[in-house]
Amino acid sequence: MKTRLYISVLMLMAFISCNRMPLYDLEAQAVRLVLTLELDLDLDIRNDLDLSVDVERTIQAPDYNKVLFYNQDQGQLLYTEFVGTYGGPIYSPAGDYRMLVYNFGTEYVQIRNESDVNTIEAFTSDITAIKGAALRACTRTSDDEPQGPIIYAPDHLLVVRDDVEIPRMTEQDQDVVIRATSKTIVETYSFEANNVVGAQYIESCEAFVTNQSRTSFFGRGEASREPATLSFPVGVDRRKGCLYTTFNTFGKLPGESRSYLYIIVYDTGGNEHYFSEDITDDFNDPDNHIVLEDIIEIPQPAAKGGGIAPTVEPWMEEIHDVPIG
Repeated sequence: MKTRLYISVLMLMAFISCNRMPLYDLEAQAVRLVLTLELDLDLDIRNDLDLSVDVERTIQAPDYNKVLFYNQDQGQLLYTEFVGTYGGPIYSPAGDYRMLVYNFGTEYVQIRNESDVNTIEAFTSDITAIKGAALRACTRTSDDEPQGPIIYAPDHLLVVRDDVEIPRMTEQDQDVVIRATSKTIVETYSFEANNVVGAQYIESCEAFVTNQSRTSFFGRGEASREPATLSFPVGVDRRKGCLYTTFNTFGKLPGESRSYLYIIVYDTGGNEHYFSEDITDDFNDPDNHIVLEDIIEIPQPAAKGGGIAPTVEPWMEEIHDVPIG
């Protein structure tokens, strides 16, 4: 009885188990490709900033890349492969495809909706709950009301987007070699404010940039029209009296919207100082360089080194007899 029950359970499991159906018959007329990637790791920003601490000037090469092949007419995903930093071998049936390649290993960028080349989307997490109060404090006296969520600034996503034709081949033919250049879809801007008075009193800084694209539909090469505000840290050069940073964006929000830079300076006394600048026109700078010309003045805190300054009264000597026994 136990043996029959065991066999019945196995048959039932075999009957209801899911069968993995391949999206494409890779065994039929499979062609061995060699995808060769050239990485464009240069940033389109000024490299002559003379700062005591370097800003980000290059893009890091990825360890792995994901390759997606889409139907050229409908844009539907057929199959995926994985290659190393500079490419590698891929097996594919002959045909015409829309090929998309993107890198793994990003810290903030996530990918969704891969099933269609027109909907695949890069995005970063919403951190409004963490940063909302700080941004509201910045914009309290501003005419600008940021729309959309506060998000992490994206890191670089290296992408290839190309139409490829894979010919039918015989066993005597050589491998098909596909050469492509992988470039970031993210824009990088450098920022500096050189007129900082009282930089020695600065503990730390952070910044926000409003009216940026929330996501990127990189399969079709378009930034979204959904607004968001970027959040990122700002460096302090106390010796030279300047603020500096680089920040990444999927792009300024398309249209006539204005983009504002908000800076929060936290001083050594625990106080907060707010500064803002309309930087809409700076997104047209060919060097992707934003300069804040206004003077940023940080007064000496009342209690340098902390928000609480406890004091101790001088000791007074007192003598008392302590009875024993």
